[in-house]
Amino acid sequence: MTAQSLLRRATGLSVSKSVAERAVGQRMEQTGFADSEAYLQALTPAEMTQLIELVVVPESWLFRDPQAFYATVELVQERWARGRATRILSIPCAGGEEPYSMAMALRDGGVPKQAFSIDAYDLSPGCIERAQAGIYGRNAFRAQDVAFRERYFTHVADDAYRIIDTLREQVTFRQGNLLQFDTATYSRHYDVIFCRNLLIYFDKPTTRAAIHNLSALLADDGMLLAGYAEVPSFCQNGFAPLQFRQAFALKKETAAPAAALQVAPLPALRTLRSVPPAPKRTAAPPSAPAAPAAQRTR
Repeated sequence: MTAQSLLRRATGLSVSKSVAERAVGQRMEQTGFADSEAYLQALTPAEMTQLIELVVVPESWLFRDPQAFYATVELVQERWARGRATRILSIPCAGGEEPYSMAMALRDGGVPKQAFSIDAYDLSPGCIERAQAGIYGRNAFRAQDVAFRERYFTHVADDAYRIIDTLREQVTFRQGNLLQFDTATYSRHYDVIFCRNLLIYFDKPTTRAAIHNLSALLADDGMLLAGYAEVPSFCQNGFAPLQFRQAFALKKETAAPAAALQVAPLPALRTLRSVPPAPKRTAAPPSAPAAPAAQRTR
């Protein structure tokens, strides 16, 4: 089996032949193999993890596509008012920017910590390690309004900031792959799922498999947040859009009536300090620049 096929089987990502071969070459140099076929035949799970790290280059920043956080805070507030806690999943979570943004938005919305839980998964152990450390540089703070940095981060070195412990404790990070998720154990477990800008790197069969797993994990009256280029794929596979402006929110087509999910905007949300105004959207997604790895932009 080729390196390209092995990586696709392990990650689900459509990795190009040149990217796969480049990654194999790098690992061969580091492990002392002179023959690529021998290297591939000797692949252990640990070595596969190292190979995957070379082809998965996640990129994200804090409060990216902020309207998704507005929509989630609305849902959590509404359910907590009815005595119901909300389970939130971020997959893939990259370096933790998305789940930490959610925790900050909920804090600014006055939501008590017992009203929600956040699980965050990524197939990259390196990403999980960085997320657990909670240290971010300049690129993570791309929003026009970064006042949240003063409230929720401590300056540790040069342009590096570490998120405060009370927020780090609100998120549980684990290594995992959506395509291999234990959907039986976690059937309908999550009320909100963030899965944004992952499916754009999958072929159609893998996209269907991923959406099937997400549907199994999502509660019947739950909400899923996607990347804006992915909404059509979800709508072709059992989901319907919710009318949250620029949040790219969806529900199951067989879900409860939309009124249960589309709660009216609450006054507190208009003053959420952590969530900056949503950026303007272009009519079509920008084309990704050529890169030496399969980028999962989160």
